[in-house]
Amino acid sequence: MKLSQAVSYVRDHGIRSGAILAADRLLGREPGEVSYAQWLSRNRLSSHDYQKMEKTPLSHQPRIGVIASMEAKDRTPFFQSLNLQIYRNFTALKKEPLAEFILAVNGPCTISPNLLWECARRLSEEDGQDIGLIYFDSDVIGEDGHKCHPSFRPDFDPDLLSCANYMGNVVLVRADLAREASGPDFGTDAFYRFLKKVCLRNREGEKETVSIAHIPKVLYHDAAEYDVQPSDREECVQPSPMERPLISVLIPNKDHAADLRRCVDSLLTVNTWSNLEILILENHSEEEETFALYRELEASDARIRVLTWDKPFNYSAINNHGAAFAKGEYLLLLNNDTCILEPESIARMYALASKPCVGAVGALLLYPDNRVQHAGIILGHGGIAGHAWEGESPAEPMEPFSELVFSHTHNVSAVTGACMLLKTSFYKGVGGMDESLAVTFNDVDLCMRLRSEGLRILMCPQACLLHDESASRGSEDTPQKVARFHEEIRIFVHRWQAELEKGDPFYNPNLTLVGRSWTAKDELREDRKPYRQYLHL
Repeated sequence: MKLSQAVSYVRDHGIRSGAILAADRLLGREPGEVSYAQWLSRNRLSSHDYQKMEKTPLSHQPRIGVIASMEAKDRTPFFQSLNLQIYRNFTALKKEPLAEFILAVNGPCTISPNLLWECARRLSEEDGQDIGLIYFDSDVIGEDGHKCHPSFRPDFDPDLLSCANYMGNVVLVRADLAREASGPDFGTDAFYRFLKKVCLRNREGEKETVSIAHIPKVLYHDAAEYDVQPSDREECVQPSPMERPLISVLIPNKDHAADLRRCVDSLLTVNTWSNLEILILENHSEEEETFALYRELEASDARIRVLTWDKPFNYSAINNHGAAFAKGEYLLLLNNDTCILEPESIARMYALASKPCVGAVGALLLYPDNRVQHAGIILGHGGIAGHAWEGESPAEPMEPFSELVFSHTHNVSAVTGACMLLKTSFYKGVGGMDESLAVTFNDVDLCMRLRSEGLRILMCPQACLLHDESASRGSEDTPQKVARFHEEIRIFVHRWQAELEKGDPFYNPNLTLVGRSWTAKDELREDRKPYRQYLHL
């Protein structure tokens, strides 16, 4: 390895990680996936760490009342862990009914010595902000006594909370909010209802949220027998026939007649949403078979139109061209190499896209071998943005918390333009797709601009399509394409540098950005953000 390469590694990844990555490259070592046991060993706090916490001044030191619900056999280890707390301004709730906050514990567990201290520090850092509830990361004490099954949780996600209790079994809640919610209540279902009452407050039919904080540290440990399995998949409320507005489907196309036929056939025969117009956006096709198919499709169904874009390929410009002719209240951006598998997919996506403040909705896309191609996009993964769970098999067991998120509607930073539903007014309101991003990151950029307007991006796993991505996607195999790719990376990174630096709020900072998604981060090799290497392009 050249000295300049080693310097580059250090510049982009920090001294420690840069040195390790340079050594990996020099020695030909392939870094592997980090197990949770390895992650724990690299993140274990020392007695010196705890001593530093004890000496750290805290501007806000609330009186905390503790209330726990568990069987008698589990109380001793819990109270032993409670007595080890660094932060000492707490008591049993019954002895301090006027406590400012309540630590509510639902089920057998032990808590880390710094749990209450981390709460007090977060409250101090917020400088008086009105935090209503704090939740944490956690794991499970297995039957063999070892810690396993980490729940590395995202920041507050009201849509995911509407579907399942992703917050866990230990929370710090402001006492007045707990009383308003007539709680805390305990038991799996009751505790979940309590969390929703506190975090999702209903006023005039719209959800109003209190300020919810998440501390992304493993601060408590569920007992082995506690049920950490995800709840059942939520049922989608189907719109009535009178509530089915026109959806304009935009399908860019160049040749690949067989793929296009399969895509359109699935819209007409598999899909249950009939109020569609299908706009095929023709761009420099050369095969007579393609034009024969166009004539056949337009003659067979009045909902199908072919629009021609005769300028050089630009995915953003082609979709903007189609949107200009669209008559629908909603747009469905759709690749020609997709095929609807779940008949209610569009209906399920619409049920979410029609909610207030939802900017766009994406679907679960599967490769032909049933592995995941797309289940939402993680900002920063792979350097810029990567697909969550890509390459995973839904039939294979996942970690319990990963499975919970994967199975339920949840917020994401972005979804792919291969299948994206959004209101036409939202698309046009942010200026459509950025035509300076001709091929890559235009869908992510669109979602980021929607989010910057206060709109949410949702992943709908109950909507499922096949996506034969390799069928129509070209490779970056010429100097011109490589130059264009680098320029689009440069535009995206500089535009969204602050967001990349902060990190994806719906993807825990303890999870890797360079390996298989939703697995633990290798602390030795990921000290810095991987996107930084692209700032030098």
